[in-house]
Amino acid sequence: MRTFPGYDAEVSRSENWGVLDPARALKKRANWIPFLKIKPKVDPWQQKLLIKLKQWKKVDKLMELHSKFVEVSDIERVMEGLQEHAAVVFEPHPVQSSSATSAHASGQQSYEHVWKEIYACTELHQRVCLGILNYFQSVERSLTISTAGLSFKAGRLIPSAEDTSWVSAAKGGTGVSGGLSSQPCVHYTPADYKLLDVYFEAYQHALDPEERFALAQAIIDIMHKRPRFDLKLEYFVNAYKDECICLQLHLQLLRDIINQQIDTQREYVHKIWQEGQRGGICEFGLPYNVITKQLISLNTSCPTLKNIYLLEFHPSLGLVCLIPKALEYIYQEFYSICRPKTASKASNLEKQVLQLVVDEWQTMEKTEIFYSSQIQKDLFAEVLIEDPVLVQEIALSLLEVGADEEKKTGREKQHFILDSFSTLLELATLRHRLIEVATESAQLARLYKAFAMEAGFGEFHLYLRPVLFESASHREKADHLPPIFITSLLEDDSCVDRYIPSSLPLGIQEIDSHIGKFSFHTRDGVMQLLCPSGIKNMQLVLACQVIQKNALLAALQQASFCYLVQPPHTLDIKGTGKTQSNFLYYSVLISWKSSTENSVLIEQPVVQRPPEAFVSIQLEKRGPRDRMLNTFTQKREALGSRLQNPDEVVKLKRDIIVEYCHELNQRVSQHALRGQLIGYYNSLRSLLDDFPVIRDKYFIIGLSQGKKEEQDLKKNIATDPRSFHPRPRSLLSLDGQTFLNLWFIPHPTEALIMFKMLPEKAALRALHLSLEIVGAFHDVVSYLLAFAQLGNSPNCFCALNPEPLTPDWGGTDRIGTELQDIQKMIDSLQNPLDPSKVAQLLAVHREVIFLQFDAAIRHRLRETFLSSGNVSAYQSVTDRIYHALPPLSNSVIQSAFASQLRLPQLLDPQSCRTLMHFPWRTFLMDGGLFPVTINNTINTNYNMQDHGAKSLKSICVYNTKTPVLTVICDLLLLVNLCTADLQRLSLPLQLCLCSLSDADRRVAHGELVAMQFLMEDVLQNSYCCAVEDQADCQASLAKSKQQNLAEMVDSSANWLQNSKKTCKLLLRHHDPIISHNFLRSFLILWKQLEILKAEWGRLKLRTEDINTVPLYKEFCEQYGTDILYPAMKAIVRQTGTEEEFGEPVTSTQHVLPPRGASEIEMKVYQLQKLLESLEIHMIHDVQKKINQEMTLVTSERARQESSLPTELWKHRVMQENFSVVRPQIVETFVQKLMENYQESDTDVTFKKSHLQQCLTILGCDIMARERSNFETYSMFYENILQQQHRLLYQKEQELHAVEEGGNQSDMALTQIVGLCHGMIMEITALRAQLADLEEENLGLKEKIRREVRDEYESLVRNLFVTCVHLKGKLDVYRLSIEQRVFEIISEVRREGVDNMIDLKKKFGSTTNNGDLKEHLSKQEQLQRLRDENIRLSKLVCKLKALNCWKQTTQKAQLSAKLRDAEKEALQNKKECLNAKMMAEQEVTLFQGQLMSVRKALAKSQAENDKLKKQLHKQKQMLLEVGQRKTQESKKRQVLSVMKAENIEKMLKEMEEEQRVKCLTKEAEKSSKMCHLQKKGVKKEMQQIRSQLTQKCSLKWEAFQQVDELQCQVDDLEAAVSQRTATAGSAAQVQSNKPSASTQHGDYQQHPLNFNPSSSNGTGGNTQRL
Repeated sequence: MRTFPGYDAEVSRSENWGVLDPARALKKRANWIPFLKIKPKVDPWQQKLLIKLKQWKKVDKLMELHSKFVEVSDIERVMEGLQEHAAVVFEPHPVQSSSATSAHASGQQSYEHVWKEIYACTELHQRVCLGILNYFQSVERSLTISTAGLSFKAGRLIPSAEDTSWVSAAKGGTGVSGGLSSQPCVHYTPADYKLLDVYFEAYQHALDPEERFALAQAIIDIMHKRPRFDLKLEYFVNAYKDECICLQLHLQLLRDIINQQIDTQREYVHKIWQEGQRGGICEFGLPYNVITKQLISLNTSCPTLKNIYLLEFHPSLGLVCLIPKALEYIYQEFYSICRPKTASKASNLEKQVLQLVVDEWQTMEKTEIFYSSQIQKDLFAEVLIEDPVLVQEIALSLLEVGADEEKKTGREKQHFILDSFSTLLELATLRHRLIEVATESAQLARLYKAFAMEAGFGEFHLYLRPVLFESASHREKADHLPPIFITSLLEDDSCVDRYIPSSLPLGIQEIDSHIGKFSFHTRDGVMQLLCPSGIKNMQLVLACQVIQKNALLAALQQASFCYLVQPPHTLDIKGTGKTQSNFLYYSVLISWKSSTENSVLIEQPVVQRPPEAFVSIQLEKRGPRDRMLNTFTQKREALGSRLQNPDEVVKLKRDIIVEYCHELNQRVSQHALRGQLIGYYNSLRSLLDDFPVIRDKYFIIGLSQGKKEEQDLKKNIATDPRSFHPRPRSLLSLDGQTFLNLWFIPHPTEALIMFKMLPEKAALRALHLSLEIVGAFHDVVSYLLAFAQLGNSPNCFCALNPEPLTPDWGGTDRIGTELQDIQKMIDSLQNPLDPSKVAQLLAVHREVIFLQFDAAIRHRLRETFLSSGNVSAYQSVTDRIYHALPPLSNSVIQSAFASQLRLPQLLDPQSCRTLMHFPWRTFLMDGGLFPVTINNTINTNYNMQDHGAKSLKSICVYNTKTPVLTVICDLLLLVNLCTADLQRLSLPLQLCLCSLSDADRRVAHGELVAMQFLMEDVLQNSYCCAVEDQADCQASLAKSKQQNLAEMVDSSANWLQNSKKTCKLLLRHHDPIISHNFLRSFLILWKQLEILKAEWGRLKLRTEDINTVPLYKEFCEQYGTDILYPAMKAIVRQTGTEEEFGEPVTSTQHVLPPRGASEIEMKVYQLQKLLESLEIHMIHDVQKKINQEMTLVTSERARQESSLPTELWKHRVMQENFSVVRPQIVETFVQKLMENYQESDTDVTFKKSHLQQCLTILGCDIMARERSNFETYSMFYENILQQQHRLLYQKEQELHAVEEGGNQSDMALTQIVGLCHGMIMEITALRAQLADLEEENLGLKEKIRREVRDEYESLVRNLFVTCVHLKGKLDVYRLSIEQRVFEIISEVRREGVDNMIDLKKKFGSTTNNGDLKEHLSKQEQLQRLRDENIRLSKLVCKLKALNCWKQTTQKAQLSAKLRDAEKEALQNKKECLNAKMMAEQEVTLFQGQLMSVRKALAKSQAENDKLKKQLHKQKQMLLEVGQRKTQESKKRQVLSVMKAENIEKMLKEMEEEQRVKCLTKEAEKSSKMCHLQKKGVKKEMQQIRSQLTQKCSLKWEAFQQVDELQCQVDDLEAAVSQRTATAGSAAQVQSNKPSASTQHGDYQQHPLNFNPSSSNGTGGNTQRL
């Protein structure tokens, strides 16, 4: 790059650059790169693979050397040098060593193939590559300027745009917009930059900052996309092909969607402006009209999408940013299903998924067709409510109706207008939501039917027969609940109604037809809905439909997550045995398997769902519906005549239906919670399948249809749960109030019957607690397993089936320790049996570990790298955490379907007040990317207890008028019901450290371990401080009693109370919940401090990022001086130890923390100082801005001119490009011409006058265009000619200068090529020598190692024998001691027995002593046996020692033999290598001799051919000479004959001449006589000619008259016979004309011939041919 000239700098002649033609590349400094806010996404496993290859230095050395040629500007010289080097490589120099020679000889064919591939590609030109790079760089520059809001002020670029939500989350914020204010591109294909152009064209239309940022992210990802290399394949061509196919499919999908969206928007705009623009305030807010005049292309001359008009904008194209997110989500789901093992299989899977998406888009059908025609007309019709003009008229009529009813003035009128428009907006929103939910319900109903048929139930379980309120009677079995086991319906389904309607009804239509009667199709119907009761009815209709959708969703989730895997069997791809519910799963899985395994039959387990997982919607609805009808009947009878008013009846119905919805929601909630619980357990089981050691050691896996033990579970619950006892196989007790076993993972069939015997509220509470516990535990286990994989090296591409864990990162031991710590924390709770406390503990523990990892990576690790000077590692971690850490935080992730319905600005989506005022929009703004799914658990909202409720309230929002989101919703709905595997934490954790080397990864591991120690120190210090505070509290209390009570009573009491509270709280830190809450507060405080510190540093140093060592040092110095030292000074001032705290001598000296100060205290004071500094900075900025505005206002007031002060609103002058208006000449001509025509089957006829008029208009238009062009371009062309003349003159001068210095540059380039070639040859030889020396060094090391081993082997053997001998003696000694001890015991026993006998005798006991003697004899026998056993043991010890000595001796002999064999093998290997080397040398010599012989043979053949050619030429020459001689002799003979004949002729001629002379003399005499006679005859001839002339003139006039008459006759005949004459007669008439004319012409060409011999002189005639 250093050789390219500057873009803005002038090129001097001394640089000898010559003419700056378009092929010349210029360089321009990219000063916008520090403001890049968008980082590309990478594949962590591929990135680790590339980093490992780079670390192993797997680089093609030859290609690396040849890359140096890029610095040479002359391509021809480079080609000559490369070809010369290739020739030298093919023919090695004899001076090189044998190893290098053999290496070159063995790689000759491969090098030849490489060079052929390099030089055969003629399209890889430097200009093309630079052009693509510059285009991508220019797009990235445009995106950076737009997203950062860059402006050029005072010679510097200054950003002015606020951070978007994603940038805020990436910096560690909450993900709400408005916070505190490069990889090489590997490959480019046509599909790559065409796909980029599609997104870039959509970017030009988008107006929303979030959508523009998301589109920019998609563009950057495409720029930096690289193929997924599979090192197990032979070559990378297939990887590039697969990636190209994926890009092409992505392009096809995107192009079809956007083109259809443009067509839809054009139709919508045309419908709005079909009557034209009238102007006025009534048109405010409508989309701009499209002026169909000038078609343009946004990016290039060849647009990827449709050409749009000049002033055509479609902001809805910003929704295209959701497509890459949805495609990535779908791919990750199928990735978790198929789990590919290699990169090539993963790429192939992505290709199949994209193909499936394209097929789904092309065959997509409208979901409203599932409903009846009346619902389609009343709800889905677009005639009235979709027309903004008609809606505006309805609003005005609504105001007129209100004005007619009551006249209002002032504020009342304003409130009335506001309420009216709010009501209209509410109605439009209700219809929008109702269409969304109805569309989703239709999709879910289609899948529900398929699940029902698969499980063996009928379709009728979906429907409930409508019953009118007025005709309803009391239901006897209204309180009867659905059967606990749904399988009982398979035997007896008499309780089920087999009602199946013709079309899908709305939820309200199954309850009441009066409230569910509405219409958006007519004006009157909309006006009825705008009344208060109409709005309430529509809200109730929406509520019923939401409950219907939630019920379907819960049923499908439960059924889809419950599956039983049967033994694998052969699955036929061509068969149709799969059900509709599994269609999407099998379509991708089978195509992926078939493409990867190249087989028609695959082994795949069959997924069969148990019938217990089925949920009958009819039975769930029937009980609440019957109770609702009974309630209405009772209230109607109780109220009696008071229900005569229809409005009162409707109000009563609404109240009862609301209760019905709440009751049904409770029923549905159980199935939803149970389905999510099963999904979590399935994911946990799938995670543990990759770690079988952990699974088998710490977890209990439930089996299908496992039988519980008969004994009561309460018997297994010990009074102290911390004691050891067998844990029951259940998470909670049967009543759901006692926590039992966290480590039990039940089977789905076991989870289906959990808490079914409990009452409804108790079961719902137990399921909520279970979901909270399992959800938090799932995330913790996922984190532990993913953390253990961070140290793995990518020896194989297998993210879901990891390789053996490295011990550096703890391995399975660390996982086991962490799991044991979780159980210890649970046991240390005050009440370990309380499930709510366990759920709270696990939730806060999950939050702490995520915050701890975030702080370690985001702050500690980056700071460590930057302080140590490792800038590359710092930058790689910074780039990776951009996408890795936000999913692990509690940042706001808005729904993909909330793009057009966002919260008002400055509202926090996570606050309770916002949820209270805007519940639906708040849920969409913080419900995850796709809130309809369960797969958002790793977003770590930290409020997981609300996850079940959020899933129940989930409303999948998408615009039915926008096909972009329609296909996304359909695909996601299908995919999420096909998989039960939740997204893993491995991807974001791996992404953080994927670009680090092994050394940097060890540093990262050290920081993570240090972070854990820091947390322990924080807890320990806080506990110690609490103890000290308690002691101080007691001492102060005792001291205060001795002082004046009147002065100290109030302050002491308050101070004592606060101290007691603090001590009491801190002393309980051993409680795990309080300890984790304390750690969470500390980590959040730390995160806030670091964010403010980074912002303060950017403002202080006036830089965008502190990413270099000098900047970091400067930042540390200023931070220590301005913030850290004052904060520490404030701490010591408060503690009273200010004298002990010294001031730093230099600015580089570190500020030590005060003695006794805790981490929290220091961070709090730093945070306070930072907030003060930032507040001061903001005040200064505001004052500066006010001063500027005041200065402008003052200067405008001081002006004397009468014009308006417009300087306050002036912006910078924009650079405009001149564009010529394209005249619509052809279009206008065609339009005018087609206005009046007559059309038949084959012809189109125009009138002559109409055609003449159109041609006249066309001519006028062309003349007007030419006149306009002349007026426009005349002066422009003159200026261009002058400028070109000046440039040509300048270029001529530069060419002269270049020609003068050209010879010198050629000589210099030749020398450079020669030097490079010599250096390459020397480097090659040196590398060969270095390889020989390294091999020799390794051999010497091995030899020394063997010698040392031989020297010490005998010593080690002797030591081992001695140890064995000593061990034997120790065993003998031990046995001897045992024998002696037994003897002493026997003696003591014998003495004791004797003493006992003596005592008995002494005291006169009469008992027999036989038992004692017998016992003593038995002990003596036992002692003899023991002695014998000891003796045998001694013998065994001796045998063991002897055996060990024997084995040692045999091992020594074997080792000696083995060494001899190794030496012999090594000697044989060396001889073999020498023989191979000699053979290779001989082969090389023979090849050289063979080549020389071949060359000599070729040379001799060439000489032989040359001699043959010379002989052939001589023969030809001899033949030609002979032929010439014969011809010359023949010519001489002919000439002699001709000479004789000529002489005879000459003699005859001379005689004749003499005769002629005589005759001439006689003729002269006679001529004189004749001359006199001719004079008389001439006079007579003149007289005759005058007479003939008169006759000719008369005849000529006669012929002319005849011709004229003939023409008149012909014209008359042609006029008469025009309609009746045939073609032949017409041709004959036409042939008569030329005959007459030819007669006339012949007459002119042949005049009369006068015959002088005739007597009368009138004998002339005419000839006609």
